[in-house]
Amino acid sequence: MATILACHGFTGEGADFAPLRAALPIGLTLVAPDFPGHGSHRGLRSPADYSLAAHLRILDAAAQATAEPVTLLGYSMGGRLALHWALANPGKFRQLILVGASPGLPTEAEQAERTYADNAVAQYLRTQGLSAFYKYWHNQPFFRSLLALPAAQLEPILSRRHQNDPEGLALSLEHVGTGRLSSLWERLRELTGPVDLVTGEHDPKFTEIARRMGERMPKARLSVIEGCGHAIHLERPADLVQVLR
Repeated sequence: MATILACHGFTGEGADFAPLRAALPIGLTLVAPDFPGHGSHRGLRSPADYSLAAHLRILDAAAQATAEPVTLLGYSMGGRLALHWALANPGKFRQLILVGASPGLPTEAEQAERTYADNAVAQYLRTQGLSAFYKYWHNQPFFRSLLALPAAQLEPILSRRHQNDPEGLALSLEHVGTGRLSSLWERLRELTGPVDLVTGEHDPKFTEIARRMGERMPKARLSVIEGCGHAIHLERPADLVQVLR
């Protein structure tokens, strides 16, 4: 049985992939661990628990539980982590699927600017709490189609997010935020196997990033999902299943 190893995004958790799991055909199974500061790992407080190495060990453990190379799927923050793991473990995955993801920021100046911004958001989380943070976070245009989902689909997603711990999210931003991780732009050509870059029609920023990524990869395919924003696995899981080779 083939296994998909799925990496969730910031504020999410492994349970976010339940709609995708339900849409999978027979013969495919999905494993989706929680990352530090999220889901079952909300209560972690040591900075060491939030290092990139700690995140990669979680993926190591999940991949070791399978008998053959996995299909590696990463969404947003999970896409960045999936890229780091894939480059460190070239023989342990058969296909890489990146949903609304980037390989980081290419210059030190951009990294420093984003780190400053992420640290400000982390401080806002600590001082203002989750409700105020989500008013800001969900106001981003690429989340509009997610928030327009029917209540039966949307309410479980928001309920999980409101169970998050502000300190855990803050520590996650400070250690594996976009500005904190090293740029992988110059290493993309090392990914010689099949890579699917998936974005939403209403997510032009990440669609352009995916286009630029694809130019550096030998076997990349870009799929833009119509009527969809950033969180394709939550908005259109059936369409994401079609991307799986």
